[in-house]
Amino acid sequence: MISPVAHRISATVTVKSPATSWASTSLLLSLLLECFAFNLVGAFRSPSSVAHIVRSSVAKKHDFVCRWSSPTPAEVEDTTGGSYLDEKQLEFCKAYLNEHHKTDVLLPFTHSFSELGTKSVKKNMWIGGSYSIVDAEVTDITSAAIHIEATVEEGGTSKKEQVVVPLDSDPVSGMARTYPTLPQIDPLKLNHASKKPIDNFCRRMSRLCNIVKAYKATGKLIQMGVQLGGDGVGKLHDDMYLNQVPHNRYVRQYFYDMASNAALEAATLCSKKQFPNRMKMTVMFPEMNPQMDSYRIGTLLELSRSMAIKLAEQNLRVRVCVQGSMGVGIFTGVPKQLNGVHTLLQRMDWQSGPGEENEGMVGDFVNFGFVGKEHVVNFNRGEGDTPDTQQDDVFIIICPQNMVGLESSIIKALSEMVDAAGDRPVIILNPDLTDKTSSEGQQSVRGRQQRLDFANSFETIYQFQNIYVSGTSYFPILGSVVKLGPLEPWVAHQRRDLVNDGGEVYLPMYSSETQPESEVLMATFEK
Repeated sequence: MISPVAHRISATVTVKSPATSWASTSLLLSLLLECFAFNLVGAFRSPSSVAHIVRSSVAKKHDFVCRWSSPTPAEVEDTTGGSYLDEKQLEFCKAYLNEHHKTDVLLPFTHSFSELGTKSVKKNMWIGGSYSIVDAEVTDITSAAIHIEATVEEGGTSKKEQVVVPLDSDPVSGMARTYPTLPQIDPLKLNHASKKPIDNFCRRMSRLCNIVKAYKATGKLIQMGVQLGGDGVGKLHDDMYLNQVPHNRYVRQYFYDMASNAALEAATLCSKKQFPNRMKMTVMFPEMNPQMDSYRIGTLLELSRSMAIKLAEQNLRVRVCVQGSMGVGIFTGVPKQLNGVHTLLQRMDWQSGPGEENEGMVGDFVNFGFVGKEHVVNFNRGEGDTPDTQQDDVFIIICPQNMVGLESSIIKALSEMVDAAGDRPVIILNPDLTDKTSSEGQQSVRGRQQRLDFANSFETIYQFQNIYVSGTSYFPILGSVVKLGPLEPWVAHQRRDLVNDGGEVYLPMYSSETQPESEVLMATFEK
């Protein structure tokens, strides 16, 4: 029987030294990001589990960790004196919106989210063009709304109208067909991942911009939030040079840290019943993409090890799983991408030997297995001198995928394993759960909708995926689509080369609460 979650995770935030500043662009100013380390104890643990302190590896031997590590959410003090935006932020936002986004943002906002839009529809129903909103200017920004002064022309006369557009608006009557609404942003996401007022404002504004189809403005808002002292929501490090393979080890460590922090944050939220336990992580920079000749199995193994150690350091027992042989009779096999991975995982250096950094971790807090309900270990009290069997707290499943030609699907074994895990986090890393061609059509006809529903039940907690100029060539890299944490927004970046070989930057071009569609991305990217 699966033991219930008895203890919430307790987190201690430790502030490290500031990270190095990001490269400057026309809109991005220098900012400092802080690195944080979480210390969590007792998550997804049965009441009888004994906490065993694992030697922490937070104090790394390398001096580059803080420079390349990803910032994790932390409490932010209110420095605005009780107001929503400070004076500098308020004046900048007003001036920027009035100067650069009057046509694509402010006028559509006035039409879509105020009674002037409803009035315009009614009056123009009889005589088209008799009532028009010709100008809009932001006069104030509060935590609840944007205050706009609109200029209206009616019957040859012009007058000013004061309009209040709530930041959590839905289109008014008469405009809902032109601009279909979008779901409200979960308050947990705003309070956790966008705690600073400027980040909060930019994220809520991005939702409104997506409603009125001002897609390009969303990327500018992300840049503005970084420029005005936000936490760097959606910001990627410059000079990663992912076109160069093999990647620099510091770049790999940057991705390992981001993915590990996202996994830890998701596990924390899941223990508090604030996030589902079915989680998905997609990490597809060139060395992690099996469709490219730059694919490196060692990078996949190192990423899995980094995630497992990060969770184990917080006294979470982790089981790292790889799917076994699939098929029937002589038609059996393992996906080429996973061939030998289970053995390599156990043979790689975990620094778990006597006197090493993670002494005793493997075999106690990190274990290995295959995909299936029989590999889910629950708590079992020992009898006599037999020690208790401790349950697994978190499951990491590496690249679960179907295979072409086989009459069996990974979905059945995976779904049984997820059910057996109960409320404990199950993280699937780089999954491919789409149906594949099979000789008897078992992966394309029978139960297809159920398989699709199961695959879609996993929530993305982290994603980094490169975008390329064409579907047949993987170089040069055009940009990326990222989601840097379970509560972070989706952000699309375009890669730019600086003049005189000054490096490269990833500029935010689009932001939304859902995974962006390819048509929208191509519309926002500059040619």
